[in-house]
Amino acid sequence: MSKEDTINQLRRHIDRIDTVIITALAERMSLMPEIGEYKKENNVPIFDEPREVEIMKKLKKISKEQGLDESFVEEVFLSIFNESKRIQNDIITG
Repeated sequence: MSKEDTINQLRRHIDRIDTVIITALAERMSLMPEIGEYKKENNVPIFDEPREVEIMKKLKKISKEQGLDESFVEEVFLSIFNESKRIQNDIITG
């Protein structure tokens, strides 16, 4: 196998993984309207700091077990959390 074949095979594998990541993000975000509606109906604040801290702690533990940099994982999930809160806010504020 040539070097070009090898890099192309690796890139195709990365492309498949990227699709899995996007699909998982879309599934996660698809739950936000329902969560936003629940919070709106039950007067629950969008930001739940203790829950977010607990989730981040768990994610950092998993990232360490998987050999990933904890700061990288934290940055990724802070972006995910922020987008989740933005969607919920849009639902609550109508």
